[in-house]
Amino acid sequence: MIFISAGHNTGGLKPDPGAVANGFTEAKLAAEIRDLTVKELKKDASLKVVTDRDDERLGEYLKRIQTGSGSVVLEYHFDAASPTATGTTVLIGDDADRLDRAFAKEIVDKTAEVLKIKNRGIKPESESHRGKLGLMREQGTVALLEVCFITNKNDLKAFQDNKNALAVELSKIIKKYEDLV
Repeated sequence: MIFISAGHNTGGLKPDPGAVANGFTEAKLAAEIRDLTVKELKKDASLKVVTDRDDERLGEYLKRIQTGSGSVVLEYHFDAASPTATGTTVLIGDDADRLDRAFAKEIVDKTAEVLKIKNRGIKPESESHRGKLGLMREQGTVALLEVCFITNKNDLKAFQDNKNALAVELSKIIKKYEDLV
C-alpha cells in the first residue's frame, strides 16, 4: 500500500501553512505535488493509495493510517532558509534500512535531475530542525522529500515549470518500491 502526504495543512480547525515565501505557502505547494503524484499513481488501478486530507494535522493522519512492512510512505515538504539556499533533500529515519536509503537516493536524485537544482542528498531525521519526525515511526519504506526551497525564486520557478514531469517520475519510483515488497 502507498501512503502519500503533504506536509502541513491548508484547512481544518488548526490550519498550518508551513513556510511562507514568494507568494506561496508550503502547505499548498506540498498538496499540489501530492495531488499530481497521486493522479499519476491512480492511472494504475491495481495500486492502493492513501493520502492525508487538507484539513488533517499530521498526528491525525498518523493515527488514521495503518502502514505495514510492505508500505511505501512519502511526505512532501518545501524547505525554507535564505533566498540563496537551493536544492532538494530527503530525510530518512535514524534507523533507516537499505530499502529506505535506496528509495531516498532515487527520490532525491530524480528531483534534482528534473528540477535542475542542487542535490543536497539524504539526511537522517536527527539532522532535521525537529530532531525526531513522527512520520519516521511508520512501517515500510519511508522518506520525507524537501522538494526545493520555497524561499528561493529560482527553485520555485523550476518547480512550477517541471511539477508535472516531477510527479510522473516520482510516481514511477514509488511504484517500483511498492512492487518490491
